[in-house]
Amino acid sequence: MGLLDDLKKQADMMKSQQLSQQSMLEESIKLVEVKMHQTFLYLNDLLKQLAVLKPTNPTPYSIPGVGDLQNLGYAESFINYRKKKIGEKDYYDYVTMYIKWSSPANLTVERDMPAAIQKVNEVLWSFGLKFTEEKIKKPGGGFEKMKFTVPSNVTCDITITADHDNARLVVKGKHFFRLGADELRIPAGDINEALLEEFAKMLIGQPSVLRKYRVATL
Repeated sequence: MGLLDDLKKQADMMKSQQLSQQSMLEESIKLVEVKMHQTFLYLNDLLKQLAVLKPTNPTPYSIPGVGDLQNLGYAESFINYRKKKIGEKDYYDYVTMYIKWSSPANLTVERDMPAAIQKVNEVLWSFGLKFTEEKIKKPGGGFEKMKFTVPSNVTCDITITADHDNARLVVKGKHFFRLGADELRIPAGDINEALLEEFAKMLIGQPSVLRKYRVATL
């Protein structure tokens, strides 16, 4: 076998690998599209039911060193999706949604030491929580302590992205398991009615097997 024959053989092998990879990607795109659509329809219907039922979320949203936001009720929600063109067709790119939980009862804490005041301020900012500060003075004048008031509002924000290259759905957001950010990577083949019910449990603060898909603490 001469050099040219050897090069032709290598070229044929490369073409075969490329065709195989392209075929696998096309199958992945089709599978992810079906699962993204199924997920959107399920969640869209779920939010409609929550808007009627207005449940209370049992999750105690803990603010380290400050306290817990508890017994938050459904306030409002929203869901939408965007598509992108792959080849000549439009496919799901991502789904965005949020659920706002709230309560009329505010969380209040008081601190009198500068370091403690600074720590409360920083942790509230780190979670993106709104709050007000009130300086409380001594009867004779002068600073005594700082009072923080935190409205009991938590918004669960989620973006579900179609990861076609890896045949999975990537869920990123905050405040859906706890206060703070999380990421889930769910193989598209795992998405079915039962798993979507677990997604619903997660969103309303019930124990969910989706925790096993957590891949990062952000």
